[in-house]
Amino acid sequence: MLLAIYNNVEFYVIAVVVAAAVVALSARRDGGGAVRQLLLATRLRYSGESREPALELASLDDGNVLLRRHGLDGLASGGAVSLAVEVKGFDVKIKERLVNGGGEPVDTAEVVLDFMGQERYFINYTAESVDGVVAFTFHNREGMHVIRPFRRG
Repeated sequence: MLLAIYNNVEFYVIAVVVAAAVVALSARRDGGGAVRQLLLATRLRYSGESREPALELASLDDGNVLLRRHGLDGLASGGAVSLAVEVKGFDVKIKERLVNGGGEPVDTAEVVLDFMGQERYFINYTAESVDGVVAFTFHNREGMHVIRPFRRG
């Protein structure tokens, strides 16, 4: 009587569904760990170069990364450029926030990112002031230097 269950179609349907669920659960990607959120203040300066809005990343000798945002238009030294950074695994999402103020004109903002190890990161930078986005892969290793223009977001 117990062996009669193996002659039932329903038994095999249930077995296939359970097996598919086990395979799906084992193949599921890990969540990437905890999400870190940072708020970074940049240093504003005037470079004197007429540049289109662009993002520059450069690996420093100490393993940190220098981020420069070029092409700030209409911003003065009394203003501020803040970066809301969200790090999840090797995905780095950055949202730019501008506050204008009085003073001398500036066109570049820079900050040192000290939370990045020598790994390959996917960078996604959003700047609402130019309605643009920059997305690319950056490998933080000695000598790496990348400049990317903004695309319409």
